[in-house]
Amino acid sequence: MAFLGHVKSKQELYVLYEKVRSVPGGVCLQTTELMNIALKAGEIMLTSGAEIYRVEETIVRICNSYDFKCESFVLPTGIFISIENEDGSRNTGFRRIHNRKVDLNRIDSVNSLSRSLQAIQPVCKTVLMKLIEINEIRQYSFHARIAATALGSFSFTLLFQGSFYDGIAALFIGSVSYLSREILARMGSFHFLENFITGIIAGFLSIAAYRLYPSLNEYKIIIGSIMLYLPGVSITNSIKDALYGDLVASLTRLGEAVLLVTVLAAGVGIALSFGVR
Repeated sequence: MAFLGHVKSKQELYVLYEKVRSVPGGVCLQTTELMNIALKAGEIMLTSGAEIYRVEETIVRICNSYDFKCESFVLPTGIFISIENEDGSRNTGFRRIHNRKVDLNRIDSVNSLSRSLQAIQPVCKTVLMKLIEINEIRQYSFHARIAATALGSFSFTLLFQGSFYDGIAALFIGSVSYLSREILARMGSFHFLENFITGIIAGFLSIAAYRLYPSLNEYKIIIGSIMLYLPGVSITNSIKDALYGDLVASLTRLGEAVLLVTVLAAGVGIALSFGVR
Protein backbone atom coordinates (compact mmCIF):
# COMPACT_ATOMS: atom_id res chain seq x y z
CA MET A 1 0.00 0.00 0.00
CA ALA A 2 2.96 2.32 -0.31
CA PHE A 3 1.28 3.88 -3.31
CA LEU A 4 -1.01 5.96 -1.05
CA GLY A 5 1.63 8.59 -0.36
CA HIS A 6 1.02 11.47 -2.74
CA VAL A 7 -2.07 11.86 -4.93
CA LYS A 8 -2.02 14.97 -7.08
CA SER A 9 -3.81 14.63 -10.42
CA LYS A 10 -7.19 13.15 -11.32
CA GLN A 11 -5.44 10.47 -13.37
CA GLU A 12 -3.31 9.44 -10.38
CA LEU A 13 -6.46 9.34 -8.26
CA TYR A 14 -8.16 6.98 -10.75
CA VAL A 15 -5.13 4.69 -10.84
CA LEU A 16 -5.03 4.67 -7.05
CA TYR A 17 -8.74 3.90 -6.91
CA GLU A 18 -8.27 0.88 -9.16
CA LYS A 19 -5.40 -0.35 -6.99
CA VAL A 20 -7.49 0.01 -3.86
CA ARG A 21 -10.31 -1.97 -5.45
CA SER A 22 -7.89 -4.83 -6.07
CA VAL A 23 -6.96 -5.10 -2.37
CA PRO A 24 -8.33 -8.35 -0.88
CA GLY A 25 -11.12 -8.07 1.67
CA GLY A 26 -10.69 -8.48 5.40
CA VAL A 27 -9.58 -6.19 8.15
CA CYS A 28 -6.08 -4.70 8.27
CA LEU A 29 -3.98 -7.76 9.08
CA GLN A 30 -0.65 -6.21 8.07
CA THR A 31 0.95 -3.24 9.76
CA THR A 32 2.02 -1.92 6.36
CA GLU A 33 -1.60 -1.46 5.33
CA LEU A 34 -2.55 0.11 8.64
CA MET A 35 0.54 2.33 8.51
CA ASN A 36 -0.54 3.86 5.22
CA ILE A 37 -4.06 4.45 6.46
CA ALA A 38 -2.82 6.18 9.62
CA LEU A 39 -0.23 8.25 7.74
CA LYS A 40 -2.77 9.36 5.15
CA ALA A 41 -5.31 10.31 7.81
CA GLY A 42 -2.67 12.27 9.71
CA GLU A 43 -1.46 13.96 6.54
CA ILE A 44 -4.95 15.14 5.60
CA MET A 45 -5.55 16.56 9.07
CA LEU A 46 -2.16 18.24 9.41
CA THR A 47 -2.29 19.84 5.96
CA SER A 48 -5.78 21.10 6.82
CA GLY A 49 -4.59 22.98 9.92
CA ALA A 50 -5.46 20.54 12.72
CA GLU A 51 -3.81 20.80 16.12
CA ILE A 52 -0.90 18.45 16.87
CA TYR A 53 -2.65 16.64 19.71
CA ARG A 54 -5.70 16.02 17.52
CA VAL A 55 -3.60 14.48 14.76
CA GLU A 56 -1.77 12.22 17.20
CA GLU A 57 -5.02 11.12 18.86
CA THR A 58 -6.57 10.31 15.49
CA ILE A 59 -3.58 8.22 14.40
CA VAL A 60 -3.52 6.25 17.65
CA ARG A 61 -7.29 5.80 17.57
CA ILE A 62 -7.16 4.31 14.06
CA CYS A 63 -4.45 1.83 15.01
CA ASN A 64 -6.14 0.85 18.27
CA SER A 65 -9.37 0.22 16.40
CA TYR A 66 -7.63 -2.69 14.65
CA ASP A 67 -6.01 -3.92 17.90
CA PHE A 68 -2.53 -2.63 17.09
CA LYS A 69 -0.42 -0.67 19.56
CA CYS A 70 0.86 2.58 18.09
CA GLU A 71 3.07 5.50 19.03
CA SER A 72 2.92 8.74 17.05
CA PHE A 73 5.03 11.88 17.08
CA VAL A 74 3.76 14.77 14.99
CA LEU A 75 5.40 18.07 14.06
CA PRO A 76 3.97 20.77 11.78
CA THR A 77 6.31 19.52 9.03
CA GLY A 78 6.26 15.76 9.54
CA ILE A 79 4.52 12.68 10.96
CA PHE A 80 6.30 9.75 12.64
CA ILE A 81 4.42 6.52 13.42
CA SER A 82 5.60 3.29 15.05
CA ILE A 83 3.26 0.27 15.08
CA GLU A 84 3.96 -2.85 17.12
CA ASN A 85 3.47 -6.22 15.40
CA GLU A 86 2.07 -9.31 17.10
CA ASP A 87 5.59 -10.74 17.49
CA GLY A 88 6.78 -7.60 19.29
CA SER A 89 8.71 -6.12 16.35
CA ARG A 90 7.94 -2.62 15.16
CA ASN A 91 7.26 -0.97 11.81
CA THR A 92 8.04 2.72 11.55
CA GLY A 93 6.69 5.17 8.99
CA PHE A 94 7.27 8.82 8.19
CA ARG A 95 5.49 11.38 6.06
CA ARG A 96 6.83 14.83 5.17
CA ILE A 97 4.35 17.72 5.20
CA HIS A 98 5.09 20.57 2.79
CA ASN A 99 1.93 22.68 2.52
CA ARG A 100 -0.63 23.65 5.14
CA LYS A 101 -3.94 25.47 4.94
CA VAL A 102 -7.17 25.69 6.92
CA ASP A 103 -9.94 23.24 5.97
CA LEU A 104 -12.14 22.41 8.96
CA ASN A 105 -14.41 20.22 6.84
CA ARG A 106 -11.61 17.76 6.11
CA ILE A 107 -10.49 17.74 9.73
CA ASP A 108 -14.01 16.92 10.90
CA SER A 109 -14.43 14.22 8.23
CA VAL A 110 -11.22 12.38 9.16
CA ASN A 111 -11.93 12.74 12.87
CA SER A 112 -15.43 11.30 12.42
CA LEU A 113 -14.06 8.45 10.31
CA SER A 114 -11.50 7.51 12.95
CA ARG A 115 -14.18 7.42 15.65
CA SER A 116 -16.48 5.28 13.53
CA LEU A 117 -13.71 2.68 13.23
CA GLN A 118 -14.02 1.99 16.95
CA ALA A 119 -17.59 0.78 16.49
CA ILE A 120 -17.05 -1.18 13.27
CA GLN A 121 -13.87 -2.41 11.61
CA PRO A 122 -14.37 -2.00 7.86
CA VAL A 123 -12.03 -3.65 5.40
CA CYS A 124 -8.84 -1.83 4.49
CA LYS A 125 -9.93 -0.83 1.02
CA THR A 126 -13.11 0.77 2.40
CA VAL A 127 -11.10 3.00 4.73
CA LEU A 128 -8.63 3.88 1.99
CA MET A 129 -11.39 4.79 -0.45
CA LYS A 130 -13.07 6.95 2.19
CA LEU A 131 -9.80 8.79 2.88
CA ILE A 132 -9.38 9.37 -0.85
CA GLU A 133 -12.88 10.85 -1.00
CA ILE A 134 -12.11 13.14 1.94
CA ASN A 135 -8.82 14.23 0.37
CA GLU A 136 -10.67 15.14 -2.82
CA ILE A 137 -13.36 17.25 -1.15
CA ARG A 138 -13.62 20.35 -3.27
CA GLN A 139 -13.06 23.76 -1.77
CA TYR A 140 -15.39 26.64 -2.36
CA SER A 141 -15.23 28.04 -5.87
CA PHE A 142 -12.92 30.92 -6.70
CA HIS A 143 -15.86 33.30 -7.08
CA ALA A 144 -17.20 32.35 -3.65
CA ARG A 145 -13.78 32.83 -2.04
CA ILE A 146 -13.14 36.21 -3.59
CA ALA A 147 -16.68 37.35 -2.69
CA ALA A 148 -16.11 36.28 0.92
CA THR A 149 -12.77 38.12 0.95
CA ALA A 150 -14.38 41.29 -0.38
CA LEU A 151 -17.18 41.13 2.19
CA GLY A 152 -14.68 40.43 4.98
CA SER A 153 -12.54 43.42 4.01
CA PHE A 154 -15.60 45.65 3.92
CA SER A 155 -16.79 44.42 7.32
CA PHE A 156 -13.42 44.77 9.04
CA THR A 157 -13.08 48.34 7.76
CA LEU A 158 -16.42 49.25 9.31
CA LEU A 159 -15.48 47.38 12.49
CA PHE A 160 -12.41 49.59 12.89
CA GLN A 161 -14.60 52.71 12.55
CA GLY A 162 -13.97 53.34 8.89
CA SER A 163 -16.66 55.09 6.87
CA PHE A 164 -18.96 53.35 4.42
CA TYR A 165 -16.86 54.64 1.53
CA ASP A 166 -13.70 53.39 3.22
CA GLY A 167 -15.38 49.99 3.33
CA ILE A 168 -16.23 50.12 -0.37
CA ALA A 169 -12.60 50.93 -1.18
CA ALA A 170 -11.40 48.10 1.06
CA LEU A 171 -13.85 45.76 -0.66
CA PHE A 172 -12.19 46.29 -4.04
CA ILE A 173 -8.64 46.40 -2.67
CA GLY A 174 -9.20 43.21 -0.70
CA SER A 175 -10.44 41.49 -3.86
CA VAL A 176 -7.38 42.57 -5.84
CA SER A 177 -5.07 41.49 -3.01
CA TYR A 178 -6.68 38.05 -2.88
CA LEU A 179 -6.44 37.72 -6.65
CA SER A 180 -2.71 38.42 -6.46
CA ARG A 181 -2.32 35.74 -3.77
CA GLU A 182 -4.13 33.22 -5.96
CA ILE A 183 -1.84 34.00 -8.89
CA LEU A 184 1.28 33.68 -6.72
CA ALA A 185 0.02 30.43 -5.19
CA ARG A 186 -0.58 28.90 -8.63
CA MET A 187 2.92 29.97 -9.63
CA GLY A 188 4.27 27.94 -6.71
CA SER A 189 5.55 30.82 -4.58
CA PHE A 190 6.09 30.32 -0.86
CA HIS A 191 3.68 31.64 1.75
CA PHE A 192 5.91 34.44 3.04
CA LEU A 193 6.24 35.98 -0.42
CA GLU A 194 2.46 35.90 -0.82
CA ASN A 195 2.01 37.89 2.40
CA PHE A 196 4.75 40.35 1.45
CA ILE A 197 3.26 41.08 -1.99
CA THR A 198 -0.23 41.29 -0.49
CA GLY A 199 0.97 43.95 1.95
CA ILE A 200 2.59 45.98 -0.82
CA ILE A 201 -0.50 45.82 -3.05
CA ALA A 202 -2.90 46.70 -0.23
CA GLY A 203 -0.70 49.61 0.82
CA PHE A 204 -0.21 51.10 -2.64
CA LEU A 205 -3.86 50.73 -3.66
CA SER A 206 -5.06 52.27 -0.40
CA ILE A 207 -2.77 55.26 -0.90
CA ALA A 208 -3.93 55.55 -4.52
CA ALA A 209 -7.56 55.55 -3.36
CA TYR A 210 -6.77 58.33 -0.89
CA ARG A 211 -5.03 60.39 -3.59
CA LEU A 212 -8.10 60.10 -5.80
CA TYR A 213 -10.59 60.72 -2.97
CA PRO A 214 -8.98 62.69 -0.09
CA SER A 215 -12.03 62.13 2.11
CA LEU A 216 -11.04 58.47 2.48
CA ASN A 217 -8.88 57.22 5.34
CA GLU A 218 -6.11 55.10 3.81
CA TYR A 219 -5.09 53.60 7.15
CA LYS A 220 -8.57 52.24 7.85
CA ILE A 221 -8.65 50.82 4.34
CA ILE A 222 -5.28 49.11 4.81
CA ILE A 223 -6.39 47.57 8.09
CA GLY A 224 -9.59 46.23 6.56
CA SER A 225 -7.75 44.87 3.52
CA ILE A 226 -5.09 42.89 5.40
CA MET A 227 -7.01 41.64 8.46
CA LEU A 228 -8.02 38.45 6.66
CA TYR A 229 -4.38 37.51 6.11
CA LEU A 230 -3.33 37.62 9.75
CA PRO A 231 -2.56 34.04 10.93
CA GLY A 232 -5.11 33.89 13.71
CA VAL A 233 -5.67 30.13 13.40
CA SER A 234 -1.93 29.43 13.60
CA ILE A 235 -1.56 31.56 16.73
CA THR A 236 -4.57 29.89 18.35
CA ASN A 237 -3.29 26.41 17.50
CA SER A 238 0.17 27.25 18.83
CA ILE A 239 -1.38 28.20 22.18
CA LYS A 240 -3.46 25.01 22.25
CA ASP A 241 -0.40 22.91 21.37
CA ALA A 242 1.50 24.51 24.26
CA LEU A 243 -1.35 23.76 26.66
CA TYR A 244 -1.27 20.12 25.57
CA GLY A 245 2.49 19.91 26.09
CA ASP A 246 3.56 19.98 22.42
CA LEU A 247 6.10 22.75 22.99
CA VAL A 248 8.19 22.15 19.85
CA ALA A 249 5.15 22.34 17.58
CA SER A 250 3.83 25.33 19.53
CA LEU A 251 7.03 27.35 19.10
CA THR A 252 7.26 26.34 15.44
CA ARG A 253 3.77 27.54 14.65
CA LEU A 254 4.15 30.68 16.72
CA GLY A 255 7.42 31.53 14.96
CA GLU A 256 5.80 30.98 11.57
CA ALA A 257 2.88 33.22 12.54
CA VAL A 258 5.20 35.99 13.73
CA LEU A 259 7.16 35.86 10.48
CA LEU A 260 3.97 35.98 8.40
CA VAL A 261 2.79 39.07 10.29
CA THR A 262 6.24 40.65 9.95
CA VAL A 263 6.47 40.26 6.17
CA LEU A 264 2.88 41.47 5.77
CA ALA A 265 3.67 44.58 7.81
CA ALA A 266 6.91 45.06 5.88
CA GLY A 267 4.99 45.09 2.60
CA VAL A 268 2.57 47.70 3.92
CA GLY A 269 5.46 49.72 5.35
CA ILE A 270 7.26 49.82 2.00
CA ALA A 271 4.09 51.07 0.31
CA LEU A 272 3.56 53.75 2.95
CA SER A 273 7.18 54.90 2.72
CA PHE A 274 6.60 55.80 -0.92
CA GLY A 275 3.18 57.37 -0.44
CA VAL A 276 3.29 59.08 2.95
CA ARG A 277 1.49 62.39 3.11
